[in-house]
Amino acid sequence: MKLPAVWPLALLACGALQATTACTAPPPGQAHLRPTLEVRQADGGQVVFEQGRPVPTFSPQPRDGIDLDGLWHFQPATLDPGLTFSGRDSGAQRGLMAAAGDRLRDDYDDSGWSVVQVPGTFSPPPTSRVTGGWFRTRFPVSAAWKSLATLKFQSIGYVADVWLNGHYLGYHEGAWTPFALDASDALRAGAFNTLVLRVDDPPWGTRLDIVPWGLADWWNYGGVTGSVRLEATPALSVVRADVAPHLDGGDITVVLQNRGSDQRDLALVTEVLPADVTEANLLDPDVWHLVPVRATSIVSQVTALDPMPGGDVRRLSTSFVIRRGDLWYPGLPALYVLRVTLLSPLGVEDQIYETFGLRQIKVDSSGPRLLLNGGPVAFHGVALHDERQGPPDGGRPAGGPVTSIADAFDFLRQAQDVNADFIRADHHPANPLLLTLADRLGLAIWEEIPLYHYTPETFQIALDRGIAQQMLAEMVLRDMNHPAVLFHGLANESSGGADRASALATLRNLDRQLDGTRLTGQAAYGYDASDSSSDNLDVAGYTFYPGVFYGGPLDSASIGVNLDRFHARYPHKPILIMEFGRWADGPGDEAEQARVFQVTYAELSARRDTLPGGFVGAAVWWDLNDYWTQRPGLQVEHFGLYRPDGSMRPAGTLAAQSFAIESAVGPPRPPGRRILSGGEGAVVGRPGASRLLLGLLAYAVGLPTVLVGALILLLRWRWKPTPAR
Repeated sequence: MKLPAVWPLALLACGALQATTACTAPPPGQAHLRPTLEVRQADGGQVVFEQGRPVPTFSPQPRDGIDLDGLWHFQPATLDPGLTFSGRDSGAQRGLMAAAGDRLRDDYDDSGWSVVQVPGTFSPPPTSRVTGGWFRTRFPVSAAWKSLATLKFQSIGYVADVWLNGHYLGYHEGAWTPFALDASDALRAGAFNTLVLRVDDPPWGTRLDIVPWGLADWWNYGGVTGSVRLEATPALSVVRADVAPHLDGGDITVVLQNRGSDQRDLALVTEVLPADVTEANLLDPDVWHLVPVRATSIVSQVTALDPMPGGDVRRLSTSFVIRRGDLWYPGLPALYVLRVTLLSPLGVEDQIYETFGLRQIKVDSSGPRLLLNGGPVAFHGVALHDERQGPPDGGRPAGGPVTSIADAFDFLRQAQDVNADFIRADHHPANPLLLTLADRLGLAIWEEIPLYHYTPETFQIALDRGIAQQMLAEMVLRDMNHPAVLFHGLANESSGGADRASALATLRNLDRQLDGTRLTGQAAYGYDASDSSSDNLDVAGYTFYPGVFYGGPLDSASIGVNLDRFHARYPHKPILIMEFGRWADGPGDEAEQARVFQVTYAELSARRDTLPGGFVGAAVWWDLNDYWTQRPGLQVEHFGLYRPDGSMRPAGTLAAQSFAIESAVGPPRPPGRRILSGGEGAVVGRPGASRLLLGLLAYAVGLPTVLVGALILLLRWRWKPTPAR
């Protein structure tokens, strides 16, 4: 088999930056740890690989597996940064094994260690100084386990090394994004298994080669911050399925892998099913539970596959149209479910589900204005941090990462209560629980990578190492099918001119290579209207604090002048105000906070891009809630529209009133309407394909597969599958 071409993400960065940077070996003291993602040319197109395996879906699937969330043992430790950031060659792995020592043994006594919740954090506010340590958990595996095994981690901050039963599985750098490791050879069926993690989270501001590198205005939660699952993986599997939506259909890309013996007489069934989001299933993370009982396909296609030899990775593409389909809008979020089934003569080999929405976000440069599904839109939003708010402690947020869908739901209900239709989801990739609910509740999302307060030097270091590109790629791949995500942010309040613009162009190019259905932007400082670093981005975003942190009085005239300067700099781009606001450290500040909202928002509203001559595509209040910070001299930032006890500040009342006047997006929604998607579909070039499933099956793979496959599919249509947990 021909060896595939490989393009590590760091090398892609060097090629794009070669005019301004020399992509050389790291200087002394800088990390030698390489990114774990790479782009390979596989059969059928480019596929992103992670540590030798194609990047899988991280959404819940109806596969057997073991959820590993719960109580783990943790031993805090000061870890050797030289070992953490060295390359993972055989010498470094021996060093890691030596550091782990007896902790890898099944009979190691960890009873004296702390007991911590996973997902959770080893560095809760306000006083934690823990920056790393060792995690251990033991779990039984049934003797009936016959599949390959994949360990899926939703997020670990910041560098993780993983062992299962003493076998080193691999590593990952970067918080907030997921990674997967092959656990097949290390797993012991019919026995207890020992999982050990070494997690190092260097303090921000102690080194320039991590992302983010400096002191940031939020709390750094280290540890195993996302869910962990051991998933049974068929040897012949559907790795992932992605939908690039259009207003009348979409393009489906499916990645398959064969890790077993040679296979032939295979078929791939791709189906679009209706979704019905109700109060009963709104908080259910399992996608297949959105499909109504006895629902039939809106569109389906069967593709006969060429033989797949062992080791084959294949990418397949198809397109479909849906006539009279329902579009995804904020407030009217129609969803569909994609079901992909891989069939062999023995029946169903694998099956995955994903949700998606039909929607399109673009820029009308003649406006300039944002167009959502072909119509002008101006968003009214709030920013939020991925941090638990309740129960509050002494007037402060509870702290810790959000780990339950119920907590994420509370955030979005608060946002809806102030009539927001747009969320800036922190300064880093959004919590996937938040995105699942935003899809279903109808809230548009801006998510970003944490290039926060970057400088020419740190831009060069980050992109030369490739970690920024890896974070962006992991975010893009994880969130490809979330219709709520409309914008990808590439930096926040950073400095530098041509070097920053070049770095942002590199990231934009990668974003378009992997996705291309979202708009790109940054949150630039709003005091510099001459800043040209958004030239190569789709929108011009700013953080905007005139009369609060900089720039003269807080009055309508000065605010209007500043906004008009942004428009003069970018006459053909929508202007997105990604932050405006003020703190309220006590009751005496709340009146001034409300005045900041009232005066600033009046000028933003008068220039919204849905009005003749307008150009403001979004106005985002900073922040929905108060939040913990590591800025010196502060513990909690009191910028919230809500107090920690959940009551609304006066600024929140003003926001609710102001946003309600302007927040109608898309067609009117009849009172009490359930959002059950529908339409009539067809595969592009194959009219009526959805009505010919059995005939196509017979044509594609022959009668034996028809009889088995059709029976299984019929059962799955009639009864929704329930995954083993």
